[in-house]
Amino acid sequence: MQLAGDHFGNSRTTVRNDILVPFISETILTLESMADLKASSDLLTYQDALDTFIFKGFSVCLVTRRQGEVDGKIVMNHDLATALAIGNRVRAKMLGTEENATTLNAEVSEALAEFANTAIGLAIRHLSATRKFSFGTPAYIISQADSQMFLEGVKQIFTVPVDLAVGGRFYFSYLMHGEG
Repeated sequence: MQLAGDHFGNSRTTVRNDILVPFISETILTLESMADLKASSDLLTYQDALDTFIFKGFSVCLVTRRQGEVDGKIVMNHDLATALAIGNRVRAKMLGTEENATTLNAEVSEALAEFANTAIGLAIRHLSATRKFSFGTPAYIISQADSQMFLEGVKQIFTVPVDLAVGGRFYFSYLMHGEG
């Protein structure tokens, strides 16, 4: 018998292994192939307090549902410097030029969206083949006001950091809703 607070069994381990690890693994591979950036993660999962979870500057939010389980959101959350580093590198590799944008302009945002779409698509393909998940369309968030939708209905947050070899860190979080 599972208790309501233990809906995923050992929530932290299950969320990390079943949901976050495929996204992190595909993102690390995509960073290497699309941006020549090496990244790593110790895959340690942290439980974040709801009142300390904040939008960092550029985020991708993907609503997910595991059949018969709890709804949630997967959020790839970048601070502005890390988003610019990734966006500039993706653009430079795609165009064969040197890119040094210092603001999150349309070109950098498009490169970040292309990167995120690739990584998310690969992870979704993996998850859809192995488990019964469904996913919404990714939402790209570039303002604090738009990020308020992150915490709607959230009961627990599990986060795994991803470190870039050139400096910088971003986070994958699973924002778990209550039982549906």
